Amino acid sequence: MKLADLIDLEAQLARDRSADPAALEARDTGSFPEAPRDRGALIARWLQGRRDAEPGQLYPGRAVANVLRGFRAALVLGGLVIGWTAATAVLRYTGEQPVNAWDFLLVFVGLQLLLFALLIASFLFPVAALGTPLFGLFRGLVAAVYPRLATRAAGANADRLAEWRTLWHRLRSRRSLYHHLEPWILLGLTQSFGVAFNVGALLGCLRLIVFSDIAFSWSTTLVQLDAPRFHGLVHALAAPFAWLWPDADPSRALVEATRYSRLEGSYVLSGAGRAARPELVGGWWPFLLASIALYGLLPRCLALGIAAVRGSHLLARLPLDDSEVMRVVRRLSEPRIEMRRPQPELAAPQSSRAAPAPLPPSAASRCTLVLWRDVPALPAVEAAVSRQMKWAIASVQPAGGRDYEEGRIDWTRLANGPDPVVIVAEGWEAPDKAMLRLMRELRHALGARRHFVVLLVAVGAAGVRPASTSEVRIWEESLAVLEDPYIAVQPLKAAP
Repeated sequence: MKLADLIDLEAQLARDRSADPAALEARDTGSFPEAPRDRGALIARWLQGRRDAEPGQLYPGRAVANVLRGFRAALVLGGLVIGWTAATAVLRYTGEQPVNAWDFLLVFVGLQLLLFALLIASFLFPVAALGTPLFGLFRGLVAAVYPRLATRAAGANADRLAEWRTLWHRLRSRRSLYHHLEPWILLGLTQSFGVAFNVGALLGCLRLIVFSDIAFSWSTTLVQLDAPRFHGLVHALAAPFAWLWPDADPSRALVEATRYSRLEGSYVLSGAGRAARPELVGGWWPFLLASIALYGLLPRCLALGIAAVRGSHLLARLPLDDSEVMRVVRRLSEPRIEMRRPQPELAAPQSSRAAPAPLPPSAASRCTLVLWRDVPALPAVEAAVSRQMKWAIASVQPAGGRDYEEGRIDWTRLANGPDPVVIVAEGWEAPDKAMLRLMRELRHALGARRHFVVLLVAVGAAGVRPASTSEVRIWEESLAVLEDPYIAVQPLKAAP
């Protein structure tokens, strides 16, 4: 799956969320008689079928991918220009004072290594002070660009613009599903700039070296940093590439001949005259170019390649196990069964015998049932849950009532294992802070990917009835503040 496919999938799921469940069942059930076992392949085939069947619907994946490509191209162009400009500025030589090799190493080696070390630290260590501002800046930039992209794509179509805005809020609410992918996308963008910057710097240096004459030098106020010690420093920096390019390892004679005194305005060995060995003063350029290539360009290329491979790996192995995707998988996996007769059936005779009870679900698929507040522990409620979810009820726990005290229940013991949790609540009572607190407690105790199903019901003298569509929508919107894609809200169906 590619990034464009993922965005199109979210757009399709957003439309299906407000569609009639019966219509979705009729549309999807039995669509792929030979469905692949791989969930990602199944969803990809279904999504492509939706694109082909409804080409006029909103599928913004390609538009978003094109914007990212344009942004990457702008970063590459900017990196080339800035790298070229930086090299031209650092290597500026008018014939008066030679170019200081220290300045070159500080800008193109030291500073880049420092930034790269901070980048690695932000990925390998939980250093919030390093990663959070960068991600916040990236998200702010996306938030600023998205309305313009939506307006350009929707034009004067108010309904389409509303779909774009709905998709934006949906992607924000489902960020927890894809938060592992976001850093690698950001890393790929930043390292595209880094690679272009170093390529631009190399090209700028080569232009000046080939088409002009440059004199290099080094100087220091530290008495301890004499020519032998400085030669040892640059020799250590040149060690990784000296075997491949011997001229890129500065010699002892080069170091001694290019030490410069700004007080005298001349090279130290030459006194007040010209350089003692004019043929050596330009000899730093192989070392400087190789340093940019090794310490600047190579790490950025490696980081860019890792970001591309890791991003593709995560996209190809998305779990696709949240509540809405699993609902699609269930529809696609179930066989379509149609029973017809060429002639109308005769009316069945009335019988005083009760209808047979539904078969109990398999004990291998169980759930924990939580009854919220005033929902009574009636056999009819448990039977309705088992019939609809096709899960056996392993345990029943009341919550939120007068005798319920928050935080006193050991949810890890009550819902041990991978079994989902079903919360039955009355639809007329909108979720309050206590319900949100319960959902957070469950999520904290049972893990980030445990499925929670909220079944809304109306229990009265007439028995168990499903909640209305408006009540379901209110609950969905209220629970959306949790930004938890593993929570599904459904009406509890009445007995047939």
